[in-house]
Amino acid sequence: MHASGMKRRPRPSGTPWDGAPDSDLTPAQIIVRDCHRDIYGYRHAGASAAGEADFFNGYERENCPRCGSGAVVRDGFDSNGVRRWRCRSCGRGFGPATGTIFEGRRLPVADWTEFLLEAMSFDGMAGIARSDRRSETTPPYWLAKLFLVLEGVQDGTVLSGRVQIDEMLYPLALADQPRMPDGSRMPGGYSRSNLCIGIGCDALGLSVFRAEGAGKTSGARTMAAFGGCIERGSTPVHDKENGHNRLVRELGLADERYDSREIKRLPDRENPLRDVNRLCFLLRLFLDSHNGFDRSRIGGYLDLFSVMMNPPRERMEKAAMVLDRAMSSPKTLRYREFYSKNPS
Repeated sequence: MHASGMKRRPRPSGTPWDGAPDSDLTPAQIIVRDCHRDIYGYRHAGASAAGEADFFNGYERENCPRCGSGAVVRDGFDSNGVRRWRCRSCGRGFGPATGTIFEGRRLPVADWTEFLLEAMSFDGMAGIARSDRRSETTPPYWLAKLFLVLEGVQDGTVLSGRVQIDEMLYPLALADQPRMPDGSRMPGGYSRSNLCIGIGCDALGLSVFRAEGAGKTSGARTMAAFGGCIERGSTPVHDKENGHNRLVRELGLADERYDSREIKRLPDRENPLRDVNRLCFLLRLFLDSHNGFDRSRIGGYLDLFSVMMNPPRERMEKAAMVLDRAMSSPKTLRYREFYSKNPS
């Protein structure tokens, strides 16, 4: 027990039989203990893990991550067989991981790859920590690094043809919802108690997910969400939301409008907004799986969900795409830096 009386959590690497001689254990207890230790040891093999050097050595460094100079030369290998580089301008050495989210890593990239495959699902971080026997502090930290890598991932997506658009309201955290002085809900405050998320998709399987802030959408918000990602000449298909009128007018589009009260009664196969409705449903499931998440980070969750919903189709192809993006992104995040800003 802690001095505070709280129960101490077991170490991720621990077993119920640590310290006990094999003579006191059954064969089943021994094999479960040894299997757990082998898997934990592999996951914590660090830079010496199989394939680690080959992965990092497959990426050339054209600029110094310290000063930005292009005067860089190869400078041998480290003890794990990972190539080293040196900058002729500032004189400092660096490796392929320097200046990326892998800088200062303690776990192998193979472990991070496994995390990517799990993150692109409907499992929350607590569930991933339990199923993989990780420390509960590791998945949230890796998720924050993943959000850094995915910043701007939706910027190049352009929807075309018949483009279905809609908005989804998702509740703000209770502490952030507008309240009267006596603590009751503010009259007419339902909309303002929710985040508005704009969702669009086309027949090619492309989709976008944009945070529009708290409250109901508007013409300005709709333009900010969709104005740069719908190709001119496309046909927006929507539910007569007034906020969509500005988008249609300013882009000079010919739209299809449907009464939301009428199409709700239609079978799914006949609903002209069935594709965007399905994305709304899946996005709600995804956000619900991250129960209690910080709403200020909604952009990161939407970027991750966009990777899940957009091509390539296979999760392993998506993971490879994210790893390539990580190695080309000059972004890094230290463990202590993350938890100093996010102590919870």
